[in-house]
Amino acid sequence: MKQQKIKIGIVGEHPQNDSEALLHLLTPKVCKNVQFLPIVKNLRGSDFDDEENGGASKKFLKLLQSEFIDAKLEKVIFLRDADEIISDKLIQKQHKRDKWFKQATDKIQGKGLFFLAVYEMEALIIADIKTFDKMYNVKTKEVGNPMKCFDPKAYLKKYSAKAKRGVYEEKDAPEIFKKLDFKMVYDKHCGERSFKAFADELKAKSIIDFEIK
Repeated sequence: MKQQKIKIGIVGEHPQNDSEALLHLLTPKVCKNVQFLPIVKNLRGSDFDDEENGGASKKFLKLLQSEFIDAKLEKVIFLRDADEIISDKLIQKQHKRDKWFKQATDKIQGKGLFFLAVYEMEALIIADIKTFDKMYNVKTKEVGNPMKCFDPKAYLKKYSAKAKRGVYEEKDAPEIFKKLDFKMVYDKHCGERSFKAFADELKAKSIIDFEIK
């Protein structure tokens, strides 16, 4: 009998960009019995939050719970941008995002996994900036710690402004993430709230598997 796949949902602020991008980076390392499934695709990041009371919006929580049950998911990965670099402001944003995540994971029986991208998802591209340079035929200034790069999206736009293929746009992220070097991103986006910490958590839960030498 064919082994049934364990389905892991992915929730991103923009499903066609964030969720798909992360899926492309993780898929080559995914365990054979695991399948990723983007969910809550009809909502955007602004729909996730209850701005008046803080935390998650009722609309988001209702749709999340419904899709979690209907798709028979084992776990859900929640992907949010911090919109802050490592700083005191980031700590404040973490508290806000953590409150949101707790409400979200409580709706799905505590089966949530949280990746808070510092500053934002584009910081993972900066972690492997040589791949970006090659795709856009540009030469960027290398960043030491991508988690300390203020507004990575603007950084990529600046250096690709005169690129023949056009300036970087968020919709380009999935194509770029397909070509990112997992080890490079893992090694450089490291520390608290990093991709490295997130990948280690997924590995510990037998969702992805990899060896870093």
